[in-house]
Amino acid sequence: MTVTPDSPSELNRRTVLRRAAAAGLLAAPAISALAACASEDGDGGTTGEKTEANPFGVGDKQPLEVAFFNGGFGEDYAKFDVAAYEAKWPGSKVDLKFSKLILTDYQPRFYGGNPPDLLNNSSPETIPVGPVIQGNQLRDLTELLDAPSYDDPKVKVKDTLVAGTVESGLFNGKPYTLNYAYSIYGMWYDETLFATKGYTVPKNWDEFAALAEKAKADKIAAFTFQGVHPWYIFNVVNEFIWMAGGLDAFMKIDNLEPNAWKQDAVKLTAERLAEMAAKGWVQAGASGLDHTTTQQAVLDGKALFIWCGSWLEGEMAKTIPAGVKLAVAPPWNISASDKSKYGTVHAAPGEGFIVPSRSKNPAGGLEFLRMMLGKEQARKFAELTKSLPVVKGAADGLTISNALTSASKVAAAAPEVISWRYEGWYAPLVTAVGNAATDLLAGKSTPDAFMAAVQKVADEVAKDEKIVKQKRTA
Repeated sequence: MTVTPDSPSELNRRTVLRRAAAAGLLAAPAISALAACASEDGDGGTTGEKTEANPFGVGDKQPLEVAFFNGGFGEDYAKFDVAAYEAKWPGSKVDLKFSKLILTDYQPRFYGGNPPDLLNNSSPETIPVGPVIQGNQLRDLTELLDAPSYDDPKVKVKDTLVAGTVESGLFNGKPYTLNYAYSIYGMWYDETLFATKGYTVPKNWDEFAALAEKAKADKIAAFTFQGVHPWYIFNVVNEFIWMAGGLDAFMKIDNLEPNAWKQDAVKLTAERLAEMAAKGWVQAGASGLDHTTTQQAVLDGKALFIWCGSWLEGEMAKTIPAGVKLAVAPPWNISASDKSKYGTVHAAPGEGFIVPSRSKNPAGGLEFLRMMLGKEQARKFAELTKSLPVVKGAADGLTISNALTSASKVAAAAPEVISWRYEGWYAPLVTAVGNAATDLLAGKSTPDAFMAAVQKVADEVAKDEKIVKQKRTA
């Protein structure tokens, strides 16, 4: 079977496990002030001759430091890319580093003026790009996107990418992040368990409720979530709001309109989450468990559904029991009057890479990223991670796994693609939604309390002059 990613329009970066902490934003003035004392690196670390095959003028003997997030995609694809770079530039030595907390490990290096040459800005807490962009500390990636592609110099890099990739990395209209993985999100489940029990994947709330009661009788939780990482349930909230209210609901939310978090689509979403908790459909104690523990509950048949991205199989590869066949379903409709049709999917380019402008070899960082966008490297990413890359056709013909095949089918059949913008714009609001939703599913809150808590933070963000405001127009 051919694996081909869907083509979504304007999509925000996933920020896989992305919950840019408020602390990162509070540090913004320090970053900007520090950067203001420095001057832009005039030659970008260039020491080699700029040619069609070497568009950034990389020197053969320039050391390079690249830092990757060590998460669901693992380390192997990064090691493969390093080997390829060193093979092309045999005089260079790549210092490859891995981190589970990019904000903690690498924000101080922006302060110190010695960031790595390429940074995979993805983890539970990423570095907010706004402050470092304002401090002139990130390279505008237009030169990368307009450069000759790695495989065919007649084709620009930007023309090798699936639709929505460039747009997903924009800040104030300019590309500063290159998102590398094309992630399909949704409700993951075990096809084998469903077949054994005679369960049917629900398409609407009534069907989900009926299934939840059957599962409860079988001593299986209908739903679980990665409780101590609120970013996951944050996404469920947004998907349900989109199903109920469509784009119009998110135009209000993204643009911080008054009472956007008290509109009908939000109220219904909160009521549905509260209902799940009240009726005992949620795995007991999930709010205090981590991602791998609750994901394992689905693999072990203790829960039916968990929301996640298409990196799930790769992340859990070592503990998937024999016979389990992971598959993904789009969010079900939560009312008969929903604005969006069943099958609407949340899919987006994610797993962002940035090139610091004040590193020792930013030209090498650009070249390393250009190489990663070559078909051989992108195909190897798909093979090693069981996830789709953003490079057109890179995964064609691969029959890697049931999970990836399922995700590809869901994306290809989608009548509409879900996208919101505020996740990449307003970190405090992201945190507020995740925390308030966690309380709802733990039975510690009410729909009214949820709406009030989130609206309070939205109002604070809207009034905070230190936070740069963005405007969604479509």
